[in-house]
Amino acid sequence: MVNNNKWGFGVIVSLIVISLGIFLLVFFKNVTIEPQTVYTVYLDGRSIGNIVSKKSFEDYINVKEEELKNKYNVDTVYTPKGVEIKKNFTYDTSVNSDEQIYNKIIDNKKFTVKGYEIKIVSKVKSEDSEENETKTTNIYVLSKEVFDDALENTIKAFVDKDQYEKFLAGTQEEVKDSGSMIENIDVDDEITYKEALIPTDQKIFVDSDELSKYLLYGTLDEQETYIVKAEDSIESIASSHKLNVQEFLIANPSFTSANNLLYENQKVNVGLIDPMVSVVVDVHSVGEEERDYDTEIQYDSSQYVGYQEVIRDGENGLYKVTRKSQYINGQLVSGTVTSSTEIKPAINRIIVKGQKYAPNVADLSYWAWPTDKPYTITTYFEYRWGSFHDALDIYVGYGSSIYAANNGVVVKAVGGCSPGYTRCNGGRGNYIIVNHNAGGYYTIYMHLREINVSVGQTVARGQKIATMGNTGYVVPTPSSYNPYGGTHLHFGVMVGSSNGTPVNPLNLY
Repeated sequence: MVNNNKWGFGVIVSLIVISLGIFLLVFFKNVTIEPQTVYTVYLDGRSIGNIVSKKSFEDYINVKEEELKNKYNVDTVYTPKGVEIKKNFTYDTSVNSDEQIYNKIIDNKKFTVKGYEIKIVSKVKSEDSEENETKTTNIYVLSKEVFDDALENTIKAFVDKDQYEKFLAGTQEEVKDSGSMIENIDVDDEITYKEALIPTDQKIFVDSDELSKYLLYGTLDEQETYIVKAEDSIESIASSHKLNVQEFLIANPSFTSANNLLYENQKVNVGLIDPMVSVVVDVHSVGEEERDYDTEIQYDSSQYVGYQEVIRDGENGLYKVTRKSQYINGQLVSGTVTSSTEIKPAINRIIVKGQKYAPNVADLSYWAWPTDKPYTITTYFEYRWGSFHDALDIYVGYGSSIYAANNGVVVKAVGGCSPGYTRCNGGRGNYIIVNHNAGGYYTIYMHLREINVSVGQTVARGQKIATMGNTGYVVPTPSSYNPYGGTHLHFGVMVGSSNGTPVNPLNLY
């Protein structure tokens, strides 16, 4: 009796299970399971999880990154570069919280803010070849106005404020008898703007004054200052800190000329400027200029060395000169004389001297100017761009005559250079060195177009020895668009040997 009940209970359970199975089979046959909508987050192409809502996640970011929003004064912070959020459909209903995904991102990437990437492409001299290279600088700003204001401030560092404002307004007076006017202002760099999401680990400029400093000095480091002493002048301070006067004035815009007065304990900037852009200013000027008289020496073979008589005094001439000058970052690079009208001719002084000595020995009391007149000295015997320029750079014009500064013997006459080959002869280009056989004096004439003398030749004071050119390392580098760029004479004077101690050539005149 017990066994019959056991089998009867088992049959009943089996029937219930089978019936339930049949019911579920019929039920689910008529029910469709829908896939779920999620948002998959990718970091550099790799999935790091799913979230329910893209907007909810972005709102979460902006709550967590409130400090960044306050720092940059923005309303929205964005996901980092390399983060993508894609809508997906899946049967897997498991998702991550916004906090979990946020933590995975923050461990690897910095969040971004909307701004502008400024790209500056500049030409720089190559150390390994004669060709110029390009240098690319990326600057990040929150708005284009920050960069535009900073660039204008940089331009104003190299241009007189009143002239600049008149140039922009088109109210410059036409130059007639004398004066100057700006013909053009340009930035000789390729500058492009691109709206972008900027990672907050980059330097992002929000202030135009800070960016102005960076564009002028090439760094955000604190610049060196100097406390003025009683005996100081602008020229002496500039020279002792490897600046020329113009560079000092640019770094200290409250001063307008080398003659401005200083006071004891005054603080001045002596940091070396290294502009990130090249500000090119073309200036038209007209003015009266004195032309120095020359000294003609006549030799009397009947008189001994030491005899000297002035038979006519000299008088300077006066000329009305029109120039087209170009400045790059405040440095004069060319000064073409477009016209020169004689107002009063120069009268040369005439000296008669005894001639009983070797003609290849210089007379150190009288030196001839090495170029035609009028001329422009573009760089003096001074610091320039952080290094000492131990000669004069003189500009007249391409192909103009170069003269021996005094009697002597040519000890070097090195050619073989063409314009544009900046490393030719170590950057000297075609050059001549003359030994004057007196007082240990030597003179050097560099960047020549043609050489008209040879080694061992005796040359006389004022004798034409070459023509002005632009071979070797000159600025700007000659090109097919500017074949005469960089034309000038580098005129140096050494004592002791051809590699001796440089002296200021102007001290000889």
